[in-house]
Amino acid sequence: MRIFFDTNVYVAEAILGQAAERMVEATQQGSWRIYCCDVVLDEVVRVLTVRLGFSQRFAMLTQNRIIRRARLVESGVAPHTVPNDPTDNPILGAAVAARADYLVTNDAHLLALNPYRGLRIVSMHEYHQLLVHEGLLTPEG
Repeated sequence: MRIFFDTNVYVAEAILGQAAERMVEATQQGSWRIYCCDVVLDEVVRVLTVRLGFSQRFAMLTQNRIIRRARLVESGVAPHTVPNDPTDNPILGAAVAARADYLVTNDAHLLALNPYRGLRIVSMHEYHQLLVHEGLLTPEG
């Protein structure tokens, strides 16, 4: 299984921990491949520092954790259009380029496209349910 996590998953993991962190860990334990792109890496740092006021060091540690877990793909391989939010175009493009089975996001613009060219676009809650169904997480965790 190939999984592409959007920025909001990594930000949730960094600042909220537990539930999002367990999802990412369960993905790894299931030997599912995690993919990411430079746009998500940059956006994680920007959101954590500029929007949420965390230190640059904390943001870089978060970014490094993502790099250790994920295989990087290019974000601008092919043009993909997200109506009403062109800033999501490279994220959608990278998930398609990774040939991901799932794009996990809480972004309404991306969720509205589900399914997209064989890519299932699911919320963090839906992904959590998938992990429970696959036996990789308990319903509480």
